[in-house]
Amino acid sequence: MSSEKRHSTRVEAGFEAYVTVDDVVIPVATRNLSLKGALLEGCDDCLVGTKAELHIPLSPSVRIVADGDVIRAGNGVIAMRFREMDELSFTFLHRLVTLNASDPEVVDDELMEIFEKF
Repeated sequence: MSSEKRHSTRVEAGFEAYVTVDDVVIPVATRNLSLKGALLEGCDDCLVGTKAELHIPLSPSVRIVADGDVIRAGNGVIAMRFREMDELSFTFLHRLVTLNASDPEVVDDELMEIFEKF
């Protein structure tokens, strides 16, 4: 049995982004993304349990915005689990992950698992 705890497809993503914590804007870079969260470089002062808002500008008029929690932090890297995002941001995130996944059908299966929880 695998010791891998992650159940979401992750794709490499090197976007410049920023997180907002208590009205403080902190530049970060995405290392990878999934439908459920992101691994980010930067935010050295973010501690586990910190609530943050992630902004990933994809173009001047398109961005992904997600509220989430820092679930892991250390060595200049944080893992953020998404709590919520608007429908348009989720559509962009889903498309980005699907286009970059080695098996896009698995991403759609993961999407159905998310919807089944509601």
